[in-house]
Amino acid sequence: MSEGKCRILVVDDDPFVAEMLAVILDADGYEVETAESGEDALTKFAAAPDIGLVISDMNMPGMTGLELIGRIRASRPGIPAILLTGSDDVALGQEVDEYLLKDEDLQDTISLSVERVLERHA
Repeated sequence: MSEGKCRILVVDDDPFVAEMLAVILDADGYEVETAESGEDALTKFAAAPDIGLVISDMNMPGMTGLELIGRIRASRPGIPAILLTGSDDVALGQEVDEYLLKDEDLQDTISLSVERVLERHA
């Protein structure tokens, strides 16, 4: 992990998306942990107190991204969170630091979004 870079938890039930984001963020110097469900994410989050940012898909079986982020913030208030969604419902942005559309531009926008959110929380 690069000096000054935080550890990121990426949560997505689509292994391709999770791996793509992990590869991009790893290339940016972040240490990335991936989880395939909300429950898996809660377990990994509890075991890794150095996680400094959560990126979660909105729609997952068992637990939505908003539910996951709510539960994570109940144990660690204020942790930065980015929500990935297929919807452009601006109201979602009120529950998280930033939300990104899961579209063809995601590869290009994820790094900038992570930087922006972490700078706001610094």
